[in-house]
Amino acid sequence: MPQDLDSHLTDFLRRLPDWMRRDISAADPARRARAEEALHAMLLALVKGTERSGGADI
Repeated sequence: MPQDLDSHLTDFLRRLPDWMRRDISAADPARRARAEEALHAMLLALVKGTERSGGADI
């Protein structure tokens, strides 16, 4: 993994909202799915933003 993407990902994980942390491990499938979809969208934006800045070779 390119260093720039790695540092962005580490920073991203440190800033995850508390609701997302809770809901990712929730027993309720609807809550878990909502958190997974939100996490997916956030990660996709991070990767695309890193690619545009020329920092990632994915």
